[in-house]
Amino acid sequence: MQLPIYFFGDNHFSPTPSLSNDKKIKKLEEFINSLEENKGSIFIMGDFFDYYFEYKKNNPDYFDDIFSMLDKIKKTGFEIYFMAGNHDYWIGDKFRSYTTKSFLVDQTISIGAKKIYVTHGDGILSWDKGYRLLKTILRSRIFNFFYSMLPKSLALSIAKKISYERKDSHQVNNALLEKIHNELIQFSRKEWDKGADLVIMGHYHHSFHYSENNKELIIIDDCSENKFNYIKYDGQSVTVNSI
Repeated sequence: MQLPIYFFGDNHFSPTPSLSNDKKIKKLEEFINSLEENKGSIFIMGDFFDYYFEYKKNNPDYFDDIFSMLDKIKKTGFEIYFMAGNHDYWIGDKFRSYTTKSFLVDQTISIGAKKIYVTHGDGILSWDKGYRLLKTILRSRIFNFFYSMLPKSLALSIAKKISYERKDSHQVNNALLEKIHNELIQFSRKEWDKGADLVIMGHYHHSFHYSENNKELIIIDDCSENKFNYIKYDGQSVTVNSI
């Protein structure tokens, strides 16, 4: 993996055209154009798409503009890494062709001065038992096979409905937010005890930075139509940025 590394995610690019989606694509283009190095690594931390399901043939062309941008930056010398989120786990050979490497599970990166644990962040909270069961089902080969048999228009309608309902889960009050942070800190401590210096995650659609005994937890906010949030790691220091 090449330094510097740029971490971001939760762009939630939609397969349905809209002004909001167009603005998000422009923000991604603005971020790519802002990169000053000739090479480095981009690490996309899941939910890059609001919905992505790859068929064996005749895939829809919803995201061709985004694929073109990934292809462009890869050809300049950047490496592209992707970690699947809860909205875009069903990647296939087409999407993988635009990445240097794609992951379906959490990763630990040891490079430069830090050991970094990277996770999308879903399924960590103790009260997410129902979601963890659903996650196991949705990611099974059996589900993948039968879902691929649905007409593509019906599959898209189902995905849009589920995505809309899941957005409510990101609306939290201060008391719940504190509870979430406490659990994520406990989760991070386990990774720190294993040697990680930094835990990075997304998924929660807000920013949070916690330090303890020279160890850190950073939750990256999403990449919206108005703000593109990312972390830059140059091998020594970590900075949280936005454009």
